[in-house]
Amino acid sequence: MAQDPKYQLPTYTPAARRLHWLIALLIIIQFPIAFYMTYRGYEMPAVNDKGEAVKGVFDEITGFFYSWHKVIGLSIFFLVLIRLAYRLTRGAPRPDPSVPKPLIGISHLVHWALYALLIVVPIMGYRGISYGRYLDVFGISLPAVTEKNEDMSKAIFEWHERAAFVLLLFVSLHVAAAIYHRFIRKDRVVERMLPKRSLDV
Repeated sequence: MAQDPKYQLPTYTPAARRLHWLIALLIIIQFPIAFYMTYRGYEMPAVNDKGEAVKGVFDEITGFFYSWHKVIGLSIFFLVLIRLAYRLTRGAPRPDPSVPKPLIGISHLVHWALYALLIVVPIMGYRGISYGRYLDVFGISLPAVTEKNEDMSKAIFEWHERAAFVLLLFVSLHVAAAIYHRFIRKDRVVERMLPKRSLDV
């Protein structure tokens, strides 16, 4: 526990904080879209032209959600690259001195795993749509980066989905850690990234 609630604690810069919360917002939006579009496209009960009961509907609404999924995924990818470049060039504020070193080590592990997953997952997704030629986004065709290969597309999408669930796990750990620091340890770790703070490194 922190001994002095008023001890000096450098925070992340405004630019770093804005990038953090923008990426967080996009992730919060992205996962519900991903779950709904796959449910709608593959699981939602429907009736085909022959009057037969089928599962999955690929219509304009489904395409709308898939397009947004691609747009948000690419946005997250490029914003994370900017955030990572900023982190590597500007560094980060020193850890909260009240936090034990083992917890700091775990925090670093989770943070770097998040960076890696937030880069790898969109890359896998893009390669999947490239192999399958599912490159349409609101009527605009994204550039292909691979040859066409439906089997490879299916395989990559499976790995994309698995990696996304791992990403969701690490995001959940990150959120749980913030709650732990804020309400259980009652230290000031979360303050370093809160938008309302104005003290910069």
